[in-house]
Amino acid sequence: MSRVLIVHYSRSGHTARLANVLADEIRLRGHAVDTEAIRVERDWNKWLLPLPLLPLLPVLPLYLLSASFRRVWHRVFLQPEQAILPLAFPDVSAYDLVLLGTPKWLYLSFPAARWLKTVRGLEGRRVAPFVTFCGPPLAVFELEMLFAPLDDRLHARGATVVGRLAVSSDYHPYFFFGEMQAVFRLISR
Repeated sequence: MSRVLIVHYSRSGHTARLANVLADEIRLRGHAVDTEAIRVERDWNKWLLPLPLLPLLPVLPLYLLSASFRRVWHRVFLQPEQAILPLAFPDVSAYDLVLLGTPKWLYLSFPAARWLKTVRGLEGRRVAPFVTFCGPPLAVFELEMLFAPLDDRLHARGATVVGRLAVSSDYHPYFFFGEMQAVFRLISR
């Protein structure tokens, strides 16, 4: 029996629901599971969340078209962070596997980025990130934009990435009239 920690940040509840499904399934398979929701000190207004990401917009076309530019950008981009409350599991060294869940905010969500800097014991741990996002699972824009920098941060902390899960939907907090459904259908063709 393995010891598994599932830690996640969820602003709208989608990532939390996925974390619960994963916890239930892993328990059914006979493993011991602890869970933790990353909690922020103060929720940011959703209209202010994109502001730290504005420096990416002028280079986004180059980012999407050039793999070599992406590799450089991942090294120089300063991931925004958000203050989080003290962790129930500040040291993960007792776990055989850590699942880290986050919504995709172009890159990693700001609270999950802070968790990566705060938590102890990642050295030698097996980590499997999971993510929720809006839209079709485009290889560069949706998947690589999150998982490449996340993998780099995990490797820098001494962890081994052992798998990834990405779940897409048509929910986005900035759309009100089903706009993403139409975009999803168009791109998915």
